[in-house]
Amino acid sequence: MKILITYLRTFLLAMVLLGTSCSSSFLELKNPQALPLRGTIKDLATLTTASEGVYAQFKGTDYYNRTFILLPDLLGDNVFISRSNTGKYLDHDIFAVTNDNGYVLGAWAAMYRVIVNANLAISEGEALALSDNAVKQVIGELYAARALAYFDLVRLFAQPYNFTTDASHMGVPIVTAPNFEIVSPPRSTVKQVYDQIISDLQKALSLLSTPQKPAHFTPTAANALLAKVYLYAGDWPNAEKYATDAIAGPYSLLTNSAYVASWNTKFSVESLFEIANLATDNAGVNSIGYLYMQTGYGEALATADLYNTYTATDKRRDLIKVGIRKVTFENPAYFVEKYPKGAGTNDDNIKVLRLSDVFLIRAEARAELGKTDAGKVTLAQQDLNTIVQRADPDAADVTLTGDALVERILLERRKELAFEGNRFFDLTRRKKDVNHIRSQEATVYTYPNEKFVMPIPVAETNANGNLFPNPGWGQ
Repeated sequence: MKILITYLRTFLLAMVLLGTSCSSSFLELKNPQALPLRGTIKDLATLTTASEGVYAQFKGTDYYNRTFILLPDLLGDNVFISRSNTGKYLDHDIFAVTNDNGYVLGAWAAMYRVIVNANLAISEGEALALSDNAVKQVIGELYAARALAYFDLVRLFAQPYNFTTDASHMGVPIVTAPNFEIVSPPRSTVKQVYDQIISDLQKALSLLSTPQKPAHFTPTAANALLAKVYLYAGDWPNAEKYATDAIAGPYSLLTNSAYVASWNTKFSVESLFEIANLATDNAGVNSIGYLYMQTGYGEALATADLYNTYTATDKRRDLIKVGIRKVTFENPAYFVEKYPKGAGTNDDNIKVLRLSDVFLIRAEARAELGKTDAGKVTLAQQDLNTIVQRADPDAADVTLTGDALVERILLERRKELAFEGNRFFDLTRRKKDVNHIRSQEATVYTYPNEKFVMPIPVAETNANGNLFPNPGWGQ
């Protein structure tokens, strides 16, 4: 696959640019970009530098700094593009994306940059002394990072796991070893991709040992991600198990009074894994915050439908401000303030995994298990009420059961995780129609739907004859 080779060549450059923890011997090498790819990781210092290069790839504008966390809210019912706009993401807002869309290609490329860089670092790192816990920790992080990238790829570019009864529909190409020649891998099935993700996370858990490490994978973060993967696969027992393991880790939920302010800080007590943006490497005007904040572009707006799901006493509603976009456009308008640095320093960290998400994962898994095991119902209600009443202390206990309880948990996921890149995936994995809301109209897209996945970029299908496209998106 051409793009894999193209982005494999960025690995050494990433090591040089992120050389703050690199050994002096590496930095003193002449023209390191021209070094052979093999043999550049010789010790913990160079392995660590390589891993930082992998983490850096998550910061791309078309990955976690904007596109990937915007699209699941924009394609769903949480966000739309104002009629006063600069043209960004309009094709997504009207479900008219084509296979040459630059944002889609950018997301595909960024995710595979993580993978190919992780592949090389894992291959080189595993040649070091695996008896060293520090080395094992870094390699475990690399496995977890690769798992996250594959999870994001398969969610964005393939139909949900339960689209077919055995998940045998097309996923994404799996490449787990460094490639030094042009390769043309076919698309693996969705089940094969999920199996790879689970294998990587299990491997990560066997290596990770550092309880807390901001902006890096830890055992708690890996458990949380694995719980989420099993949730998407509909494996309720394992989703419950790994969510429980994550909840038992050294993190805690924010208090009601601290919740809103936490979005203006980095590494809160409930943030399990964040993409760290420094003032020197943030996305600037291309950040997610700049797209949301009215002192920036401000053209991505919350829907009134979402705003109205919050009670007046729900603390989370304070992260949506009511105003006027322009008198002749949206009035009232609902301004998203979950990324408050978006028009200032532009260095909001991106919270990828939070403990509140894990409580809701466990609640959903237990609600499903409760359909055949009554003892799980009360536990599911307790998990749900933990999040509901943290946000709104005046809220009554949820006492629903069965499908009604599952629906209430999905609503709470919408409210708690709004603007964090989850909503559309939650709808499609539950085989729901999508009520896509825009400024002055709403369109219902029924499940199943070819438009519920992004197109494989035409540059990729042209370069790789084994890479079959997704149907229905301007192919």
